[in-house]
Amino acid sequence: MNNNYDFLYNDEIVVLKLRSLYESCGFKKFRMGKFESYDFYAKNRDFLLGNRIITFSDLNGKLMALKPDVTLSIVKNADEIKSGGREKLYYTENVYRESKDIREFKEIFQVGLEVIGEIDTFETAEIISLAVKSLLLLDENAILDISHMGYIEGLLDCFTNDEDLRGEILDLISKKNSHDLLRLGEKHSLPKKAVSVAVEMMSAKMSNDDAINAVEEMALNAKMQDAVTELKSIYSILTKMHLEKYIRVDLSVTGDPGYYNGILMHGYVHGVSRDVLSGGRYDMLMSKMGKGNAHAMGFAIYFDALDRKLHVKEKNNAECYIIYDNNSDIDVITELTEKLREKGVAYSVLNCLPDNISGVRVYTVSGKEIKESEI
Repeated sequence: MNNNYDFLYNDEIVVLKLRSLYESCGFKKFRMGKFESYDFYAKNRDFLLGNRIITFSDLNGKLMALKPDVTLSIVKNADEIKSGGREKLYYTENVYRESKDIREFKEIFQVGLEVIGEIDTFETAEIISLAVKSLLLLDENAILDISHMGYIEGLLDCFTNDEDLRGEILDLISKKNSHDLLRLGEKHSLPKKAVSVAVEMMSAKMSNDDAINAVEEMALNAKMQDAVTELKSIYSILTKMHLEKYIRVDLSVTGDPGYYNGILMHGYVHGVSRDVLSGGRYDMLMSKMGKGNAHAMGFAIYFDALDRKLHVKEKNNAECYIIYDNNSDIDVITELTEKLREKGVAYSVLNCLPDNISGVRVYTVSGKEIKESEI
């Protein structure tokens, strides 16, 4: 891929670098249309971020929807996965849904990747490593939080089987609200050991190795222990990739248990108050959409969160200016522009010179005469 980025804006440069990164690791680009049948999204509403979908009727009266999600379409259109096989796809797409920052619909540009099929420990670590490398293309001061929904689910099993109460507990853990969790524990006589583990998870500030050892010691059942075992293996690989300083192990980071069932990721960069990357393991979606026992894992980068960071004022890439007046000969201007184009020189034709311009060549055309100068 040509890496001459001189004429591109920051967001365009980032997208090209992300594409280059993913393609170098064997990912193929996935393309989709702007809309799909509303029924498809309605049947899988539980897997969507937000409940609102923009709909319209097509010329045949069929109810359609502007796509609110890319992952659903990738899973739907994924080829049959043979035993031991996998599909590695990436995308650069717009989705249409409620913004996290303001309560209105937005066209949100996303770049992301998905791996569908057989996903082993190394494959999981590679996906996480690509998440880290993606963040580093945005900012060298980046951090990726990783957690494991298996550990969270195992902990919730120790609390209660009541779905509403589990949801309330999960919400408090995600907000690191240990005070209200302690009150909730007293109100519902929740197991003190489970409450203690949850509070410790939320308040712990330690190195990754210490964090992993701590949650291993606090594991209360086989589900929690299995999650730690997998996390330890993955982190060992990431350490060998020399990525540990960009990773923060935090088991209090949670996600939707109806969607995620394993590793969970949230990525942050300097100067942006919210996560700019999120993703994880979502095998349950595969099962629901008739893909058998196939696994799936991926992440998305949300460019709406990066608007201010990547935004720059309009720049003029002209290497020279052609300034003309009402008496200028059009043929002379045309001939001059053709010569400059053949030489690969970027030019701008104007009837007056812009303010605050320096270090450029200027061609002033009056009648058939051309005067050349440098500012």
